[in-house]
Amino acid sequence: MSREIDIGVWLHDHGLKKTPIRVKILELFLEHDYALSAVDVLALMPKGQDKVTVYRALTSFEEKGLIHRASEDGHGVKYAACNHQCPDELHADAHAHFVCDVCHHTYCLDHVQVPELKTGEDFEVDRIHYTLSGTCKNCLS
Repeated sequence: MSREIDIGVWLHDHGLKKTPIRVKILELFLEHDYALSAVDVLALMPKGQDKVTVYRALTSFEEKGLIHRASEDGHGVKYAACNHQCPDELHADAHAHFVCDVCHHTYCLDHVQVPELKTGEDFEVDRIHYTLSGTCKNCLS
């Protein structure tokens, strides 16, 4: 995803009002090349931020297609920024994710596409989690 984004335009394009806390949260996602959990976001925010406001912002960002769930494990749900053109009504992250077994960071592998799977008429697929795990380049060095 291109990190050169006008956050105000990005919020507007997805039907969200530009507020200082929303801007700060999105800046955090754009500053990191790995996914962030709500706990990560709260730890990186200026002291005194209301937890409920942060959780509500993350929920609305996911609903509107600004972020997507990249992984979920014992360390919580981790979110990653979506492509700027990801519309809320077609919100999808049809790419793989890599979870490092050492640092537990989750990375989007935008270049690795999830293969199309046929489940038959008995199932309606809402989400696919295509996750690879191992050791990231930072932990290898």
